Amino acid sequence: MSSKAEKDKQKQIQDRCLSLLNQMLKDDDNKYCVDCDSKGPRWASWNLGIFLCIRCAGIHRNLGVHISKVKSVNLDSWTPEQVVNLQQMGNSRARAVYEANLPDNFRRPQTDSALEAFIRSKYEHKKYIAKEWVQPPLPKVNWDKDIEEEAEKQKKKKREPKPGSIMRSVPSIVPNPLPKPISLSPKLSSNKKPVSTDSNHSTDLLGLDTPTKDSNPTL
Repeated sequence: MSSKAEKDKQKQIQDRCLSLLNQMLKDDDNKYCVDCDSKGPRWASWNLGIFLCIRCAGIHRNLGVHISKVKSVNLDSWTPEQVVNLQQMGNSRARAVYEANLPDNFRRPQTDSALEAFIRSKYEHKKYIAKEWVQPPLPKVNWDKDIEEEAEKQKKKKREPKPGSIMRSVPSIVPNPLPKPISLSPKLSSNKKPVSTDSNHSTDLLGLDTPTKDSNPTL
C-alpha cells in the first residue's frame, strides 16, 4: 500500500473515531463527568470506558496507565478498539459497575483532595465495585472492509456524470424565426379609396340607366 493510500486510510479511521465519540457524548449520561458530575466532559479513560472533565482526567493520569488510560476526545488520535471499548461501557454502565456499593446518601466531593481520594477508592482500591464484575478483554475491531467499501462508493460518485452535464454537452436547436408580416406604408394605406356599397354609385354594366332616344318624336 502506498504512503498516500495509507495516510488516506488513517485519516478515514480518525474521522470515524471522532464521529463515534461525538455521538457518544450526546448520550445523557455521557454529557456529565462520571466522577464529579461536571457538565461537558471532553476527556475519556478508554480502558475504563468513561468520559471525564479535565480536572478528573488529571487525577486519573496520576493513577498510572496500569489503572486508567486517559485521552482527549479532540486532541489525541484514537484506534477503533479504544472507541469500541468506550461504546461497550459508557458512563451509565461504568457507574453501575464501579459505584454498585456506593452509599445511598453519598455526596460527590468537590474539593481537589477529596475528589482524588474518592477516585482512588473507586478505581484503584475498587471499594464500591460490583462483586460479580469481570473486566472483558479488549474488543477486536477491523474497519478495513468498511473503509474500502466507502472509498469505492466515493470513487463511483466521482466517475458518475453530474445531473445536467449531458444536457449541456448537446447543442440546443433553436428554430428559425418566422418572417414578419409586411405592413403597408402610411402613404399607400391613405391613398387607397374605400369601395362604396351604395347602389347609386355602382357601375351600370347593362346600360339600363342610359336614356333611350324616341324613334317617333312628337311633332
